[in-house]
Amino acid sequence: MSAETLAEQAALITCLAGLAVGHPHLPAAYITISRHAPRELNVQLDSVSKVEAWREALGVDADLVCVDRLGDRSSLEFDATVHGVDFHVYTTYVSAAVEAGAA
Repeated sequence: MSAETLAEQAALITCLAGLAVGHPHLPAAYITISRHAPRELNVQLDSVSKVEAWREALGVDADLVCVDRLGDRSSLEFDATVHGVDFHVYTTYVSAAVEAGAA
């Protein structure tokens, strides 16, 4: 179901504002929302440690974090529903084995 008004995305915006206030040191992220998925929030970070910070702030169990691939890069990511908002939090990285082999 697509949102027709910003008010239909209010729960998502409120959740994000609550995170900012409750966790002022949470790393900044590239965050996307869509009117086509008004309850979904994508959070792209630039390091594994920042994914961990978001996991802790959202109270997500470490067992829900998985290593995967996005294109030719490894990814670390998790999905969780917090305060009625579906979060997808992730980062991509080049693994040390690939970097060592390139040297």
